[in-house]
Parts: sequence; structure tokens; C-alpha cells
Amino acid sequence: MFDLKVIVEEVRGFCDMPMTPGDYFEVKGGRIYIPEGKYICLWALQSMMPFLPLKQRSIAEENDWVPYTKRICCPDPNGQVIYRIETIDPVTQRIVEKEETEKSDIMPRIIVDGEKCSGCRACETACSFEHTGSFCGENSRIRIEKNEIEGKDIPFVCRQCGNALCIQACPTSALSKDDKTKAIIVDDKSCIGCKACASACPFNSIHFHHDTGKALICNLCGGDPVCVRRCPVESISFGSRVR
Repeated sequence: MFDLKVIVEEVRGFCDMPMTPGDYFEVKGGRIYIPEGKYICLWALQSMMPFLPLKQRSIAEENDWVPYTKRICCPDPNGQVIYRIETIDPVTQRIVEKEETEKSDIMPRIIVDGEKCSGCRACETACSFEHTGSFCGENSRIRIEKNEIEGKDIPFVCRQCGNALCIQACPTSALSKDDKTKAIIVDDKSCIGCKACASACPFNSIHFHHDTGKALICNLCGGDPVCVRRCPVESISFGSRVR
């Protein structure tokens, strides 16, 4: 279990406590230590209390946001006090750069910016040709859907969920994760086209081959998605939003 040092990094509004940059408190085990003569805002403490015990523990789940989050804002919209949470090794008393070292291990995925999409469908044709040798949008793993009411074109593609419901739903174990990219892989020999994976997917990102009926799920092209390279307006990118 790590120790924590919670530091006031910035005050963006008006804090009437007042908390000032550099103020801090420490968490060691189940105890909170506040420097003599100092204090901590009860409202801010209340908002971050569920988060602190999580930050004290090492979390190995690849899609968990907790290990990579270091800042939290107090709930007072007028105060806007930003707290930075440093993880401390209880033996060496040094800051553990776990967040930074593990950030590079977060597997990139396709990130969608629907505001940029022009609806050209170049991504669909590129995907179809890459995987099937034909320019058939119905066999693409990425799909563009038009919102007629708002006049927007929105790309839909597999989110590569950490806790992938599609894998759990497959009755024939035809879905798995690539060891290297963590992308969802479909075993065509095992897939029976039952569509259980699509029913389980909360993002409407699983489709089926026009001829074979087999599941079509983005496999990230082995780590270099052709759809991303083909998009002329950079509506889709390959990376991570972790900060």
C-alpha cells in the first residue's frame, strides 16, 4: 500500500478557506496527517475520500483510469481548487512514478472525433479492401452512420474494451484479445454468426460479413490501422487519451 501526498497545485477561482498553492496533507495507511497549524477543506476532502483508498493500491487492470489520474478539483465551482495526488513509496519516501511508467503500456486504440468527419467513407472502403480485397462498405469493420436530424456523420468502430462484453457473450469462444495490441480477434472457424457479440456490444460497433455472416470486429490492423492512414480529415486517430 502506498502513502499519498495531496498538494494544492492551483487555485483557479476564489477559495474562502483559503487554501493556497503548496498546502498539503498526507495519507498513511488509514490516517490523514495535516501539518501543524494547517487545515484541509471539509468539502474538498469529502469529494476525494472515495478516490484516496484506491490511489493507495497498485491496480493492474489495463483499462482502469485510477492509476493514471493525479488531479482532482474541489466541488466548489467558485473555488476551483486543483489538488495533485502524489504516490509515495512508504519505505524510500520517494514519489512513485507509476502513473508515468505505466502510461506507455496503455494500449492505443482508434479515437473518433465525430465533429471532423465529412462522411466520405474512405475509411470504410480502405478497411474492406485491406481485409477482404474488395471495396464493399458492408464488409468494413468501421462504419459511418449519418445523423439526419443533426446533419452529422459519425464513425463507429470497436472501442477495444478492457472488460469486453462481446468476448463474454460468444458461445463458441470465437473472440479473444491479441497479446500484443489487445485488439479483439475473431476466429472465423469458430464464429457461427449468431450475433450474440453484437447484442452484448454497447457501442454498436460489431458488424457481419455480407457473404459469410461472420463477425467483423476491428483488429487494429496489427497496430497500424489502415482506416486512420486513409482518413483525409483526421476524424479518426490511433493513440490514447490518457493524460
